[in-house]
Amino acid sequence: MNNRNTENKSKTQEWSKSTKTQEWNKENKFGASKATPVTTSEVTQQEKETPKKDKGFILKYGAVFKGNKSKNMEKGKFDFINQLIWVLPGIFFVCIFSYFSIFIIFQYGLSANGANGVFLLSIKNITHLFTEPSREFPIALRNTLIYVLVSVPISLIIALWTAKALSNVLNKKAFAFFQSAFFLPYVTSALAVAMAFSILFASSSDSLLNQLLSKIGLSSVDWREPQNAMIMLIIYGVWRMLPFKIIMFTAALLRVDQRLYQAASIDGVPKWKQFWKISVPQIMPVIIYMITTGIIGSFKFMPFGLFPTYADAVKSDAQTAVYFIFSRVNAAGGGIASYGTGGAAAIVLMAIILTLTLVNRKLSKFLSKKYR
Repeated sequence: MNNRNTENKSKTQEWSKSTKTQEWNKENKFGASKATPVTTSEVTQQEKETPKKDKGFILKYGAVFKGNKSKNMEKGKFDFINQLIWVLPGIFFVCIFSYFSIFIIFQYGLSANGANGVFLLSIKNITHLFTEPSREFPIALRNTLIYVLVSVPISLIIALWTAKALSNVLNKKAFAFFQSAFFLPYVTSALAVAMAFSILFASSSDSLLNQLLSKIGLSSVDWREPQNAMIMLIIYGVWRMLPFKIIMFTAALLRVDQRLYQAASIDGVPKWKQFWKISVPQIMPVIIYMITTGIIGSFKFMPFGLFPTYADAVKSDAQTAVYFIFSRVNAAGGGIASYGTGGAAAIVLMAIILTLTLVNRKLSKFLSKKYR
């Protein structure tokens, strides 16, 4: 009887050990699904032999400590340092060529002594811009504003119309040809284009444009006269803006879902209404982007090459704000070198561009909500 009890106890102990071993295998996934069983002694030996992972040192908030790896820094121990190494060259160039230049502009423009002597905070240079007898800067500012208000809408409308026509071209070879033809002026040298326009708009009656006018029965035009010089600047500026806008609008229009046009055609919607109700709302983000960049780029317009010198542009009342600044920091351009006046003009122009950019941002938000 005692022997039977001892045998039952031993069998019970062995069964409990095997049950615990199986449960341990299931929890730790140590091959519980495999056919070969694992004994308790093997499990304890595997626990002892299994090396603990060294979680190492990680960088967090600038401190080095031993602990669990952060989820945001799973790709490497020193991600912040690696990213900083890649960003540092860009930060360096931006600080040197942008922020330091802005600092110099404010230092010279807001100093009573300009670039000479000790810095004395004053707005004398800014007031001098609007009170000088020649009134060069007010005329330059007026020309710049006229150029922005006229050239940006005209270039936008022409580019939209051309891009819409180009996006409807089905032949791939014809599409590639017209796309390259429209984009070619954008990669051409701006100075070379300006010199070509100066020949086209020459004051002599032998110029190409005046000969064309004479053939259709019109008298020749002196494009260097103050009443005609701004027309020449606007034509040149619109021509320079068109290539980039046409390519951007063409790419945007090609991404519009064609099923929208097909559904509208089935419903009998005319083409012009499809353009305003489908095309324009779908490419509204691109339109807003082109308006913003067009305004900023137009304020930086300089008719360099259309006139031999800055003095010639002043005679035609065709100087712009950037051309005025260039003449003040570069006496060889035909002006009088004055870093204080040039810095003050740059500050005024910067304030105007910033104000119009903020207004355009509000308008962009309104249009985005309207055409969402």
